[in-house]
Amino acid sequence: MMIQEMLKQAVKQVDESIAFPVFQRTEESVDEIVFASDVNGVRYYLVRSRPQDYDPVNLSPREQSIARLVAQGLPNKCIGKELGISRWTVATHLRRVFKKLNVNSRAEMTARLIQGNLLQA
Repeated sequence: MMIQEMLKQAVKQVDESIAFPVFQRTEESVDEIVFASDVNGVRYYLVRSRPQDYDPVNLSPREQSIARLVAQGLPNKCIGKELGISRWTVATHLRRVFKKLNVNSRAEMTARLIQGNLLQA
């Protein structure tokens, strides 16, 4: 019964399409930890392997800074104050990031950046 419950939990996590931590990245693929559990003192991992994104997103340093602040939940006005630029300039950079990532919202942008492991400081 314990294995069946673990599998049900794993399938549920995968179905929810949440971002998973990267276990290993190669030129060909990205392996993500879908589920980790200890059973009788042994650590087990369920790893999903997906093809490496061959269309890498290249955000400028300014776009990366803005994206990180958006991911922290800051509005444009606060981001502008933090970076010493106008909120209109922040909005311009965000439009460019949205276009590069092919997204339509701040939440979708943040999810895509997390999924692609692109929010490193």
